Amino acid sequence: MIRFFKDHSKIISRLLLYQFGAAFLGIILSFVTAEGNNVIDLICSIFAILFYLTLIYMVMWEEGAKERIKIDGGRAPYRPFKGLVLSLYANVPNIIIAVMIFIGFIFGRKDGPFAYSWGTSIYAVFRMAAILWESMFNGIVRLYSPRNPAIFFLMIFPAIAVCTSGYYMGLNNKRIFGVFPAPPKKKKEKQDR
Repeated sequence: MIRFFKDHSKIISRLLLYQFGAAFLGIILSFVTAEGNNVIDLICSIFAILFYLTLIYMVMWEEGAKERIKIDGGRAPYRPFKGLVLSLYANVPNIIIAVMIFIGFIFGRKDGPFAYSWGTSIYAVFRMAAILWESMFNGIVRLYSPRNPAIFFLMIFPAIAVCTSGYYMGLNNKRIFGVFPAPPKKKKEKQDR
């Protein structure tokens, strides 16, 4: 497991860097929509999510295409679920945030059976981390599930699905828009002088 992480740390760090970039875009868009217009908030959130998913799809498609060359050359085994594993590694911060928010929510609720102050603190700290690190989802969280901690687990699944499918499609040399034929290349005519 550690060897896999070391061998693929570059691609995992690229996925984390792209999440940081999309989170920065999400923060900027959250500031724009902080006035309370729900429609614009939702549109901006969907735009930031699609931007993030497009970035990670392109990275994983490229990785799958590179892996296909190694497989065809006999230098690597065929592993169609490598994209899933890479995505799980890249989503470790999101998983930690979701688990800690859930723990803080369970143990810190005032109306719950526990109501510990440390639970409230954990919830507040990791909720703030989620607002910053997963800010592309802020509009959807604010509109549809502001108090439910399960939404933070659900945020992980689009990235995992896109990474897995992007790697698999790159591995099999398929494209999303492959049903549309590529435009024909123009041939240059030789000019006689």
